[in-house]
Amino acid sequence: MMDDMMKTAVGSDDWEYEVWIAEHLTPEVLEQARALPLRRDIITLLTYVRDNKITGAKTSGNFPRKVIRELAPLFVEPPVLDEQIGDKVFSLRTEYDVWPLYFRHLLAEIGDLVTGGPARRIRLTGEGARFLEVDPLQQTLTLLTVWWFRVNWLVAFSAFDLGEFLPDDFELITLDRMRMLPVGRRTDFRPFAESLILRTGFGRDVVDSEMNRGILMNAVRRMVLQPCADFGIVELESNRYDPWLPPELVAFSVTPFGRALLNALALLSRDA
Repeated sequence: MMDDMMKTAVGSDDWEYEVWIAEHLTPEVLEQARALPLRRDIITLLTYVRDNKITGAKTSGNFPRKVIRELAPLFVEPPVLDEQIGDKVFSLRTEYDVWPLYFRHLLAEIGDLVTGGPARRIRLTGEGARFLEVDPLQQTLTLLTVWWFRVNWLVAFSAFDLGEFLPDDFELITLDRMRMLPVGRRTDFRPFAESLILRTGFGRDVVDSEMNRGILMNAVRRMVLQPCADFGIVELESNRYDPWLPPELVAFSVTPFGRALLNALALLSRDA
């Protein structure tokens, strides 16, 4: 059961553990974990790796194009692989072009669920096989702890050079800020992002300009809010102000499921 993970990291005699179990280990939370598209996609990815012989790309070790075209359509919400703009079609080149797949592969790789490398066989690990056997909530929380505490979030916003690492404690400060938000209450994105940037010192070495402030805001969206949405922690509200541009994130709200995960993360951070 998922609570075994909490017992190991927190201790079954810890009163906060007992509070978490009482407040959050409900049938609704368990069902939301089971239905989470991200978790289901990871199961699909691991099963595909287990059942197929795959050799990583020669330079990156990522999935080759043939595998991407077979695997990505199996996801709950299949990502776009080839994009047509006007009369021109931009065809898939590498896994880096398909963020939903790359994100899932990254979680599996850094979470030690798969192993591989450039021109090496991509295999399911023993940890990956055990992952397939545990309950959906433990799977979800395992993946979330990998993202929150082991992945460099800058990988989600590599279009601009914002340095090699985030400021110290950026992820923990973000966790604290997210846990302070009331469940279900609409939170305007811009003030939240501006406050997080100021509190953490994120982008302090970036020249202050309207364009660069926009870049930092977009980085917060890509590194914080979009992954949180993928994990079901928040629901996003976007508006399309220009038909030629992607929708703009304007607000978000923390879900009850998200509160359960955030509070679990706060306990598991002791062991991170």
